[in-house]
Amino acid sequence: MSLRRQDLNLLPILRELIRAQSVSRAAESIHLSQSATSGALARLRDVFNDELLVMDGRNMIATPFAKSIQQRVEEACAAIETLYEPLSFDPKSEPRQFNVATTDYVAYMLAGRVAKRILNECYSVSVRFHPISRAVEQHLLHGDIDIAIMSDKGAEHTGSTLHGSRLFEDERVVIASAINPPFKGALTLEAYLNAPHANFELHQFDSLSMSQIWPELERPVRQVVSVPHFTALPETVANSGCLALIQKRLAAQMATAGLVTIHPAPFEAPAVEIYAYRSPLRSQDRSLDWVTDLLADISAHLPDV
Repeated sequence: MSLRRQDLNLLPILRELIRAQSVSRAAESIHLSQSATSGALARLRDVFNDELLVMDGRNMIATPFAKSIQQRVEEACAAIETLYEPLSFDPKSEPRQFNVATTDYVAYMLAGRVAKRILNECYSVSVRFHPISRAVEQHLLHGDIDIAIMSDKGAEHTGSTLHGSRLFEDERVVIASAINPPFKGALTLEAYLNAPHANFELHQFDSLSMSQIWPELERPVRQVVSVPHFTALPETVANSGCLALIQKRLAAQMATAGLVTIHPAPFEAPAVEIYAYRSPLRSQDRSLDWVTDLLADISAHLPDV
């Protein structure tokens, strides 16, 4: 099929139609009228000799053929967009906003340092941190976010197959209430297993707890409460008498208020390895190379605890 005979303007419309599985949502995303988007869908149906989107009750769904070509459509659009990307990136002259999805723990460790570097170097860029979800790979591939920062095990359990670059690692320790700890003396494995626990969950409606990601213990502990933010765990522990297994750097920061104490985990607790992930469809984006290097450099200079 000759490329000269094809209307390449239909490609981004096709991409949004398959993503959204809705004419109205696709139209809103690409800033076209609904009638224009419907007309484009009709033309695409003729080109591919397939309905592409069909009604399923009150909603539209992609046909098996549409699903089968989605990855190729994403890659084709990304390749065309790459042609218009500059061969270099100057952060001091280009007011680019980078969207980074991560947990509050990583944002807590990096956001202030990122802001300081931007201001000290007089960069024109900005970085917006977003909550992370199990759909992180889809958000990366669709360009909704530029970088996802999470642990390698977290990426594995969200189903991500993306390649990441390592930023830093953090030990894991146990925190207990400084006033009302659920054990006396040194924290033993038996005391740990018998104590009540507070836990972090990745997403309220699609639970992914740390006990799922790091199931070192054969015997499950009693989870009394789960919170959606790592930074909520110290206050939760201080007020409840629960224990929590968290990252050492975060624990050290939170322990300065005197509300919690820090203890070595009484079992083998592998360090948390934090990686930056990006879409392979944007491998030629020099601005993403720059921000990834920025995050790596800042991570390399995090203080030891």
